[in-house]
Amino acid sequence: MLNRPNFAVLFALCVAFILFPGCRYPLGSSYGLSEGTDAHTSPASVSLFRNLCNADGRTTLAVRSLSPRAMTKLNAIVWSPDSFSPHSPETMAWMDKWLASGDKTLVYVGRDFSPMADYWSQSAEELSIDKASDQEALSAREEQAAAQAQLDKKRAGVRAKTATPWCLFEHSQGNEERVSKVKGPWSSELESSKARLFIRSFPVGYAEKAIASDQKLFDRESEDTSTKQSASIPVSPNAPTTEFDFKWQTPDATMLGYVKALNSSDLPMMKSYLSTGDDKPLIAEVSKSAWGSSRVVILANSSLISNLSLTNLENLAIARKLLNELPKDNIGFLTGANDPRVRTDDSSDQQKGFEMLTVWPLNVISIHAVILGMLVLLAAFPIFGRAKLLPVKSTREFGQHIEAVGGLLFKSQDRAYALATIAEYFRNVRKEPTSAWAKIEPPAQQEPKSPFKSQ
Repeated sequence: MLNRPNFAVLFALCVAFILFPGCRYPLGSSYGLSEGTDAHTSPASVSLFRNLCNADGRTTLAVRSLSPRAMTKLNAIVWSPDSFSPHSPETMAWMDKWLASGDKTLVYVGRDFSPMADYWSQSAEELSIDKASDQEALSAREEQAAAQAQLDKKRAGVRAKTATPWCLFEHSQGNEERVSKVKGPWSSELESSKARLFIRSFPVGYAEKAIASDQKLFDRESEDTSTKQSASIPVSPNAPTTEFDFKWQTPDATMLGYVKALNSSDLPMMKSYLSTGDDKPLIAEVSKSAWGSSRVVILANSSLISNLSLTNLENLAIARKLLNELPKDNIGFLTGANDPRVRTDDSSDQQKGFEMLTVWPLNVISIHAVILGMLVLLAAFPIFGRAKLLPVKSTREFGQHIEAVGGLLFKSQDRAYALATIAEYFRNVRKEPTSAWAKIEPPAQQEPKSPFKSQ
């Protein structure tokens, strides 16, 4: 078992490990996160944009679910979905109701860009300048290809156009195109040649004349209606009753429902803030009279606000213009490969019991506490710790020698020999010839023999 000094040293090392994990972290690859170590170390996250909001005096928070409390508390949401799949009717119904409450701003970030691939591309370009770093440059190119392949895998099977309740997204083929020229109200102060912007997919506004053709794009006419009904996935019974509810859900059916729900008298109107030289919108605003003063600001992709992008001064200027369009407080940041959970009440919003350990920052603290506890258990219990040494009897005590001699005399079973030995001890060792023990003499006719005498 550990003694006190050793245990104190171990405890101090564990505390140092928890509180001072080091200055360098591995490169993260999380997309769209706004808080935590992964967000701060990932080129694909948006923690720098959130820091801009905080530095400007705005209140920010991470959104993990959509609830009635969030509907009243949030004035703006920055949504960076990590998926090309159409969003669920429940999610879109919540967003529509939230926008209809007035004075809300939703920033929707398109997914069709890989900041990780751009990061490795820039790294390879810088390493290629130094011939001594050719191998590192090659490794960077391999990482770039892997990141791009990961994005293309998410993009596989996506239609040429996908629908949302606010606009269509047109997906071009091939690789991302570097934007060399921009125009629009936000382009006056930008040097487009220095900005690092890319585009492959971009938002397209709804036109009243094109609604019928848009419906045909997502309507599977080759399938029988009864087949659709039997193979469909029903809407959750907890979903709010809105214009986005329909009986069957597939990716095409979901998008068809959004197009069919469009009201020609209140069609979403799109206004471009920043676009490419050939009029592909990079940043656009969508508004409806049903929303009042609310609006949806659509970004073509994350090359406008990702951590990597904000290291470019021109991109940073665009981010500041976007920041000026947001309300002064309560800005929520939402991301994830799946849609957020839509709650019908706020009872689940408050974490209870051990659920609190899964929420930042307690989730990080609890992990370190578990590691510390395991180390203490390994050190404290002998079956897990170092092997113990059994206590060894001392051989320096003379009384033990006397006991051993007495035991040997007892085993001899020769009383005369034992008495002669004791008498000899008192006369020669203790120097007490007058002692009664020293005067004991064995019988004359009996010669003591030791049972241990050598043959």
